[in-house]
Amino acid sequence: MILIIFGVTLFSIVQFVILPHNNREKQKYIEAQQEPTTHDLKKIVKYKNKYMGNMSNLSNLFLNLPLAKTPRTYRLHSDKLTLEVNYKKTIDAIGDKKVKEALIYNSTAAFALIDNLEHIKYNFPGDSFAINRKDIEEFYGNFYNILKDTIWKDKVQKKLYDKNYVEESFMKLLCADK
Repeated sequence: MILIIFGVTLFSIVQFVILPHNNREKQKYIEAQQEPTTHDLKKIVKYKNKYMGNMSNLSNLFLNLPLAKTPRTYRLHSDKLTLEVNYKKTIDAIGDKKVKEALIYNSTAAFALIDNLEHIKYNFPGDSFAINRKDIEEFYGNFYNILKDTIWKDKVQKKLYDKNYVEESFMKLLCADK
């Protein structure tokens, strides 16, 4: 009888305490991946690739970056080493601040992980922006070490908490493409 009571108690603890807690933690982690300031770099380093022509790799990379929940399509311009990302929602619908932070973060990640990617063009209904590797490399300096976790956090993520930094960086790096 004692074993039955112990078993039911243990089962109840697992079902009603431990599993719900683990599910909440997992959900928090998933939500954190949508924010550049809390995104987990370790989650995307597996997409490091020499060549941008691997569309499966590129699309999986962007599916694991902020704005992943925003519907989009991709187009490769291999002759120009350019990736075009076509978002289906307007910037207003997503949020101006969120878009600016995400484009800075996502561009930095894409250039750091895809060796021959030279240009990215982001299209939203009514707006387009372009960015290139050269500007990102100059902006961060010593770009080839940026994927080290502490450098990534200091040079990329922590700075995105500063609204002025985001505005200035966006204006400097992502030119409007008409």
